[in-house]
Amino acid sequence: MSYNILCQKMVKRTMFPYASKPSLKWKTRRPLLLSEFSYLMPDIMCLQEVYTKNWIDTYDMWFKREGYEAHMFQSVYKSHGVSISWKKSQFKFIEQFSLRMDRTASVCEETLETDNIALIVVLQFIGNDNKDDNTSGLIISNTHLYWKPTGCYERLQQQIVLQRAIKTMQDKYPKYSVISCGDYNTTPDDAGYALLTKPRPVKLNEWQLDNLLPRSLHANSSETEDESDKETENQPLSYSEMASLGTSGETEDVQNKRRRLEQEERKAEELLVRDTNRVNKLVTTIQSESQPFKSCYATYADLDPTYRTDQWPGEPIYTNYSLWKGTLDYIFYAPENGLCVREVLSLPPEKQLEPGIPNDTFASDHISLAVRFDLAE
Repeated sequence: MSYNILCQKMVKRTMFPYASKPSLKWKTRRPLLLSEFSYLMPDIMCLQEVYTKNWIDTYDMWFKREGYEAHMFQSVYKSHGVSISWKKSQFKFIEQFSLRMDRTASVCEETLETDNIALIVVLQFIGNDNKDDNTSGLIISNTHLYWKPTGCYERLQQQIVLQRAIKTMQDKYPKYSVISCGDYNTTPDDAGYALLTKPRPVKLNEWQLDNLLPRSLHANSSETEDESDKETENQPLSYSEMASLGTSGETEDVQNKRRRLEQEERKAEELLVRDTNRVNKLVTTIQSESQPFKSCYATYADLDPTYRTDQWPGEPIYTNYSLWKGTLDYIFYAPENGLCVREVLSLPPEKQLEPGIPNDTFASDHISLAVRFDLAE
């Protein structure tokens, strides 16, 4: 199971103006969340946006009472994190890896400027205590990637960091199966999804590549004029007007403006070339260093046509249903070592979610995902 449970500290009326006041309060949300946990009782549960205060006063105690072992990890810069819990009757804990995707990490000689994290645990199936038998276990990862819609470049950096950490565990436990859960903040038409799931080499379209360009192209462009421009800003000249005048007919102010415009244009071109090279480097790196995952819900729209959209094939039209509606959450797995999907949890019909969640039935703005896997002998 993977579920972004919505950090209580982040619940604001402005974010959910459609919601009733009670549905946003912790005393309402708490029993709804625990009821959903109790109903599904998955063998493994991956949660995102776990508020530290609620972990201490609610979640950790519930997991222990219900027979789970649970580990949580959070960024030092945030009030929430991710957790992975598993039934102690089914799994034996082997080790964990807490991954910081912040200024302590780098990709392609660039330091990350984000504050996201991931947690990886290695679990052995109960009943397989033979230390020489390396065939009966799982590598589980859980993450919550950078949230800003314009942050495709930063998310791709984070995906590479996460994939490297998973690969380290795969090298250590080569016959263990891999399941990767989380709120990837990535829609199925994004480059990040394609690079996670498509066979190599992946051919990205122009829109995907354009969205991958770092924000520096826009952040470094000039949006204001110098004080010296104020005398001429009431009657600005276009490039065509400047060209028709010729340089000999230009005043000194116009000549200065021309030079600044030309300088800005050269700067933008240089930034575009530089940032395109940065994107190409990341795209090449993730394809060369990792094999594609499969998404458990990749064919869900074929099973339930009401979840079909023209934006992308297969994946449901939404896993987040608030003011913005779309798919951001996934359960990925590596098809090696005999892991395959038997069934997935059905998603609620839209009429139960309108005009948005949280509501009196659903405690989060995200929908929980759950999968039943088969593991070949």
